[in-house]
Amino acid sequence: MNTHDYLSSLELLRDFVSRVVPLEVYMCNLIVDHIETSNRRLWTLRENMRIDEAKFATLFDVTYDEYHSYERVGSPVPVDFLHAVAGRLSVPVEWLLCKCPMLPIPVPKMIQGDR
Repeated sequence: MNTHDYLSSLELLRDFVSRVVPLEVYMCNLIVDHIETSNRRLWTLRENMRIDEAKFATLFDVTYDEYHSYERVGSPVPVDFLHAVAGRLSVPVEWLLCKCPMLPIPVPKMIQGDR
């Protein structure tokens, strides 16, 4: 299964669960179980763009090691970095901050020179 198919299947699963499980329970479990984290959402966004960590780091003027740590679950991601990503790629910052778990995976605006 390629990455795009994997992300799509996760989106289908999220859609199904959100329809079956009451919203309060769904959101509580996402936070408690650390299923939805800013780290995972950065990874999802980057993979959806089909670019590697090094190029993504370059787009936002951070080192590869710094960005790589942002994708590691449990490591802190600076809020200003998430705001920069949201603004540059035109994705909801609420999605990156996991404040709206019901939002679908956004389609990022492509940066000139991507692909």
